[in-house]
Amino acid sequence: EAEIARRLDLRDGGPSGKVLVCSVDPPGCVDIDDALHAYELAPGKYEVGVHIADVGHFIKGGTAIDAEAAARGTTVYLVNKRIDMVPKRLGEDLCSLHEKVDRLPLSCLW
Repeated sequence: EAEIARRLDLRDGGPSGKVLVCSVDPPGCVDIDDALHAYELAPGKYEVGVHIADVGHFIKGGTAIDAEAAARGTTVYLVNKRIDMVPKRLGEDLCSLHEKVDRLPLSCLW
């Protein structure tokens, strides 16, 4: 609750009630880590938001899992296999921006 209190809450459309955040990951993707929103503030004036899963909330710096994730750098997608940057439980569940599931992403709004 303390973590939620210090962040901008965009659940239920944010302060305006009209912000719709949607994933940019393809259908069927299980590690949904990127999302966007665009909201018209006034005619011709928009707020744009980029949201990414906050893996750092779960992985503390200097730990073995942090070192391994840093060494991998990204999830690698091959034809019939993928090599995850972080353990499956984090990438596909705890950090994944699933619809109608409360998450704490890092966001940039402009």
